[in-house]
Amino acid sequence: GLARELKDLGADVVVTDEELQDKGFAERVKEWTNGGREKVRLGLNCVGGKPATAMARVLSPEAHMVTYGAMSKQPVMLPAGLLIFKNIHFDGFWVSKWAERNPAEKKRTVEDVLSLTRKGLFKDAPVLEVPWSFETKQEVLVEAVQGTLEGFRKGKGVFVFQNT
Repeated sequence: GLARELKDLGADVVVTDEELQDKGFAERVKEWTNGGREKVRLGLNCVGGKPATAMARVLSPEAHMVTYGAMSKQPVMLPAGLLIFKNIHFDGFWVSKWAERNPAEKKRTVEDVLSLTRKGLFKDAPVLEVPWSFETKQEVLVEAVQGTLEGFRKGKGVFVFQNT
């Protein structure tokens, strides 16, 4: 399943939204962080809603949670205690704006990623190629896009333009 594929790509731990929101999740985090001695300093949120709140709860004091998407279309709800007692920092990140404001850093980042790619340090994610030509039926294209909107499927959907 998806968890195995993510681990094959290099993930150490894969957690579902349901597991993240489970009451015993903080104890599982302690197992992964040497009894809680290793700090969880960064949370990356592209979902919003209850999963984001659950993730924020297991961050270490002074940690940062960066929101860069809102796939659930639900607000990020923050318990005041995380702000007051743990001093968690909540930041937003919009890659297009960042790139626009930091062209030299964007160039350096792209060069770094290309260098790592050339060294073979990235594993390829599965790709689902969808041929697109004059003969391609509209339903095929709609189905490919709909599959992306509905969640994970076997590979990243990539349209391959042919005779167009």
